[in-house]
Amino acid sequence: MTSFVCDQVIDFEAIEGYGAQDIERLVEQIETLLAQSDASKVVVLLRNAHYLTTRAFVILHNYIQEPISKNVVFVLVSADKSKIFPPLLDFVQHQQVA
Repeated sequence: MTSFVCDQVIDFEAIEGYGAQDIERLVEQIETLLAQSDASKVVVLLRNAHYLTTRAFVILHNYIQEPISKNVVFVLVSADKSKIFPPLLDFVQHQQVA
């Protein structure tokens, strides 16, 4: 496992913000934090990720596919992996907590 010490944490609860516009605002927030300092390291904790709409998953997937900064780490937390957008699962490292 890779260690990552961060400067900023974005705690995103998908139950409260599951639509496409919510993910677009999240991406804008990430970009703003990165623009404030090139050295900034950002962790995005996306809780209950399985609540995102398909359109929200597509936006997130497209953002992650872009050559974004190596200073951003996404942590997707879900109780139902089967509801996560399948192409997005290709980009994530699966870890299951017992």
